[in-house]
Amino acid sequence: MNIVRTPSVAQIGISVELLDSLAQQTPVGSAAVSSVDSFTQFTQKMLDNFYNFASSFALSQAQMTPNPSEMFIPANVVLK
Repeated sequence: MNIVRTPSVAQIGISVELLDSLAQQTPVGSAAVSSVDSFTQFTQKMLDNFYNFASSFALSQAQMTPNPSEMFIPANVVLK
């Protein structure tokens, strides 16, 4: 099975605005202030990012090559 990889291009932009300009903008109507403290919010985002990072290395059991010196943690354990 040959997989052809095409190069991907992404561009990220940052806008620097004056505080006066930001104060005049209308907030999104469905936006709500979070009732979760910042530490809990940071922890949740950190764990979500860790799971996404770890999942990017996922292999099926058939793809694994035996290596007694490596430890593997099942993804369902990380989700718990």
